[in-house]
Amino acid sequence: MSLRPCLPVNNVPKSTVTPTKRRCTVTVSAQAWHGSKAAAQAAGCGSISELLEKLGNGELAVVAADEVGPLVDDDRSSLDDGQSGLFSTEMPNDQGATTWPLDAVGPRAGDPRAGDPRAGDPRAGDPRVGGEQRPSLLPGFFFGRLPKMMMTATCAALILLPILYVIDLRLSGPKKATVDLDNAIALKTGDTIAGYEVTDHMRIRPVHPVTGAINVPHNGVDVATPSGTPVYAVGVAGDQVSVDCWWDVDGGGWVADQTTESYPQLVFQSLHLLENECRSGTFTSGEVIALTGNSGLGSGEHYDFRVKLDGRYIDPPKQFLEAALTGKTLSLDGKLAEL
Repeated sequence: MSLRPCLPVNNVPKSTVTPTKRRCTVTVSAQAWHGSKAAAQAAGCGSISELLEKLGNGELAVVAADEVGPLVDDDRSSLDDGQSGLFSTEMPNDQGATTWPLDAVGPRAGDPRAGDPRAGDPRAGDPRVGGEQRPSLLPGFFFGRLPKMMMTATCAALILLPILYVIDLRLSGPKKATVDLDNAIALKTGDTIAGYEVTDHMRIRPVHPVTGAINVPHNGVDVATPSGTPVYAVGVAGDQVSVDCWWDVDGGGWVADQTTESYPQLVFQSLHLLENECRSGTFTSGEVIALTGNSGLGSGEHYDFRVKLDGRYIDPPKQFLEAALTGKTLSLDGKLAEL
């Protein structure tokens, strides 16, 4: 509520006779009381009684009535009449006090829209805003749309997650298998693998058994297999294995290089294969790709198995050689599966 001095209505001169005052009791809500108190202070009156007196004398006029503010705690002990939200005070009035429902303009005390009057709102009683803090539309705007926002986000996630998963598979390729090469079991001469004896292991040979050359490296494991023994594609179950057959002019005879889907950094080599029995192409792990023989330089029928890691020969782990001779597949952790 804002008040200002005004001229008498219809330009009727103000009476110079001071009206006889009489006391009356006006019961208003807590909001109306504090709103009136704030209006009195804004109009320069020391009390609400003085405000009403000036209104009655025509010295002030109501030009705008704003929503009144929430209850504040000052002077409450002297005003509370024991009833919830109601206060009583005696006010002078000259012609039978005229009252108006100020508290009917805005939310009533206790209305959740008006906020908690005991929350210490710094704007309570502020005459610039009519003693009430106007509610913000932002919380209602946000929370009113929260379910829709959550539903939209959920739908977007359900659509995007499968797409991102497929993209990740495309970019990362098939899942790679692992093998602990540092702790892998290596074979030595005299061991048995898949029922066949190991006749030589990876080492520096003092003398080559055929050429007689001194200190010649042997880069694989020789196994005494009869000619025509099947050689299988090595890999994890379901792996696609690429096989490239070629002739080694340095004595390896017919050689099959295997590149396995789950071990892309490894190349498995099979040497001294039976002529015309090595098949190039794409196979599934566990399929026959060649037959053993004695092509190239050799002192007898045998199978020479080698493993390259990033182009460098390593001591062949036992499970890879056993997979090549039995057709067993491997698990992703490098262990041999049982047939």
